[in-house]
Amino acid sequence: MAAKVMGVKRDHCLILQGLQEDENSELFFHHAFAGLNPENYVDLKSIGGRIARKLRGCPLVTKVVGDHLQGNSAVEYWSSFLHQRLEHFKGTEEDIMNVLRLSYYHLQTELQICFRYCCIFPQDYKFLKKELVQLWIGSGLISQPANGTQTLEDTAQLFLAQLTRKSFFDLKCGAGRLNQDCYVMHDLMHDLARNVSSGECARIDDPVQLKDEKDTVRHLCIVNIHSFSADAINNFFHFKNMRTIIIHSSHEVENDVVCALEMIVESSKSLRLFHSNLRNTFRVADKFGDLKHLRYIYLHQISPGTIRGVAKFYHLMVLRCGFGGLETETYEVRYLGNLEHLRYVSYGVHGFGNFPISRLTFLQELHDYRVGGKMCTQISAVGSLQDLRELDVQGLENVESSEEAKNAKLKYKQHLNNLCLEWSRVDQIMADDLVDWSRDDEIMTYDLAEWSRVDQSVMDEFVLDRLEPHVNIRVLQIAGCKGSKVPFWIRSLKNLTSLKLISCINWDYLPSLGDLVLLKLLKLENLPKLQQIGRLSDLSRSHSMELLLPQSLDTLEVTECRKLRELPSLPPSLVSLVIRDVWLTKLPMIGKVLSESIESKSPKLIYVSITSCPHLTSLEGSLLEQKQYMGAIRSLTVNYCEHLETAAIPFEEMKELKRLEITECPMLRASRDGKDKLVASSLRELTIAQCGDLELALLGSIQPLTNLHFLKLQNCPGLVSLPSTVVFKNLKSLRRMYIEGCKNLSSLGGLGSLSTLSWLSILRCSKLTKAVGWSSVARVASGSRSADVEEGLSLLLIEPLKTLCRTEHLEIMNESEMESVPEQWLLQNRTSLRSLTTHVVDSLKSLPPSMQDLCSLEQLFLIGARQLQSLPCLPSSLKLLVLSECRHPDLEKKITEYGSPEWNKIARIPYARIGTSTLPLSSSLA
Repeated sequence: MAAKVMGVKRDHCLILQGLQEDENSELFFHHAFAGLNPENYVDLKSIGGRIARKLRGCPLVTKVVGDHLQGNSAVEYWSSFLHQRLEHFKGTEEDIMNVLRLSYYHLQTELQICFRYCCIFPQDYKFLKKELVQLWIGSGLISQPANGTQTLEDTAQLFLAQLTRKSFFDLKCGAGRLNQDCYVMHDLMHDLARNVSSGECARIDDPVQLKDEKDTVRHLCIVNIHSFSADAINNFFHFKNMRTIIIHSSHEVENDVVCALEMIVESSKSLRLFHSNLRNTFRVADKFGDLKHLRYIYLHQISPGTIRGVAKFYHLMVLRCGFGGLETETYEVRYLGNLEHLRYVSYGVHGFGNFPISRLTFLQELHDYRVGGKMCTQISAVGSLQDLRELDVQGLENVESSEEAKNAKLKYKQHLNNLCLEWSRVDQIMADDLVDWSRDDEIMTYDLAEWSRVDQSVMDEFVLDRLEPHVNIRVLQIAGCKGSKVPFWIRSLKNLTSLKLISCINWDYLPSLGDLVLLKLLKLENLPKLQQIGRLSDLSRSHSMELLLPQSLDTLEVTECRKLRELPSLPPSLVSLVIRDVWLTKLPMIGKVLSESIESKSPKLIYVSITSCPHLTSLEGSLLEQKQYMGAIRSLTVNYCEHLETAAIPFEEMKELKRLEITECPMLRASRDGKDKLVASSLRELTIAQCGDLELALLGSIQPLTNLHFLKLQNCPGLVSLPSTVVFKNLKSLRRMYIEGCKNLSSLGGLGSLSTLSWLSILRCSKLTKAVGWSSVARVASGSRSADVEEGLSLLLIEPLKTLCRTEHLEIMNESEMESVPEQWLLQNRTSLRSLTTHVVDSLKSLPPSMQDLCSLEQLFLIGARQLQSLPCLPSSLKLLVLSECRHPDLEKKITEYGSPEWNKIARIPYARIGTSTLPLSSSLA
């Protein structure tokens, strides 16, 4: 859909792009017959095909209609929908909205309410599940379930799942903050929510909008509140029944605006949720005291005075702080123990102090809880928190006894899903060779330290064993434990889906994890003594070595395990494999699943990265030789394996390969049969750097790569010339090219024939610029599109760069002989050049007078131009000037002197930074 639906009148059809008729029918059947076989519903399938054709290939409408009909398998209903609801469907905006609205009105009332609420957030907002659940609960949209087994969170998550299944939300995997899964409303769904929530929900970013809003608004979001006056804020008084107030602004606001806001909040007696990211302080104790229904509060900082006010909100469930944090060292924080319904609380940067953890028995999550000497920060304080879902404990070296650890009662917390146990980490192990054995006093000191470490190791072991979690645990991380043994209970956690073992410096052995049948992710990081994973004695007689790792595992990361020489066989389910700084002598193979043949399993492996494995000499006998598993690989990286000699990688089998990177493997040799030249035409990114004679073999295989859009050649001593015109002409998708440190490169070959190139970087290729005499860095643009080129400014004087005329960016770096920028080159790019940067150009004394003719120049950066004495007249298009590290004694002084000739040259630039001074010059003059 090219346009917004709501609020725009058009008398023609929208152009629906994307799906062909057969694709649209397949999508419809996928949703309408979810969990069913369409062949068993012949009549419905026939009608469904006609419905799908009617919908004109719009994926969103097709999914929504399919999800709507999936709940009713009556032939009469499908037929009625086709002939009545879609009889006049032409794909107009009104037609589309009518279909979406019909699906909305068939939702349960509770789902409708939750859906409408989300329109107070901007289009394309990425909701995290936890965030949205807390907002719905905080605003009072979720009722306590009738049965006693479901929690508010369970109900809210069920609602979100149902709305997602019916396509009111799209689940975007890994697209949210910190690569978390997030939920996004399609633009049309957001328009629908705005339409059906009129008079109930409002998002205000301009005081003018208030005139059009009804006084029945319950859920309100105010954006850019710094642009509102106090009088404008007072207009919010006509909203009589507000349940939600969200205030968002990246600026501080005036005190009179804050006072007006406080009065609005104070008068909102039915308020459930108050969220403000303003840095201004609110007088919570004085102004919010009568808000007895408040369930959710977010403030930038919660001071001791604020705590006394917060402690009156007896129904409070969510207490969150911004960067300022919650001052937990104060005595007042103990009052929060009266908030018996509190479920979520964030503590900011101040730690826990006097926070009354043990009294908040409804807490769902407890993060960054640091164990200390105080009674209220002992690990046993969490013993009474039976409803915990997530627990993150730090400072476990401060646990004073195994009995204290046992009293945390983790084994009895059946709702606990996510557990992190962390000791203070050590960055490196104290090695014996750090001690000067010639001195008796140092030997004695070392002995005492060694005994201390032994005691700590034993204590850590006891503590970890007593922190056994409930078998329902799904996500577990253990970090920094100095014990010598893995906890005895780890193999009994059959429901684990994620296991991370980090910086457990004394573990030399891990048991078989094959019994963890649900485990999807296994991460082993910085286990410096680890030598073995699993033994035959771990397995029953009926099991084979293939079961040392879980057969459902899809992600395996092994990093910084330098004593580990071999990994067990990998399961066929593996999707991603990362090995970094592990001193393996050979890579593992992918094994079988019990009696199943390898051929019966379709390939799942997508991502492989092998980095810094100095003992690896060959890839023979590894998974990379198992052709049957190579068909799905999209990304392959082999880096910094300096002793790797043979790597007969079956590139011809990697039909889906998109990204290939082989660097810093100087001993690599190309295979005799030449198969490593047959790179699949699907490749989009290729990086080659110092990889023996495989460099030229791979470069010689690029001509068929019509999808290649990024090519990087770095430290390739065998490279004398870039490929010919014939090769480059075939690379019809190549946009970005990076060449660095190729010391024997003396010809650009057929580079000029790359009509699609938009970014080119050439750096430290001495033979290429020797004839002209400069070797520095410049950034330019090429062809009909913007490009960046890095290398000696002299390259601008030779073909094909000499004739560039549509350059958008030029950057000159580390240039020691350049006194001025080539004026003719600037003039032929005057209508396209948007930014010019010089960085550490010691000899630059002036810029050419033609600078004022660069009519598209918007940004000028002059950094490290130590000899620059003055500026030329600058173009009126310039919006940003940065001048720094220019050490001429008078230049900065002249520029910043009001009314001087240099000042007048830059006076009309909206933003300038001269040295350490920032000058919004235009506004100053105004």
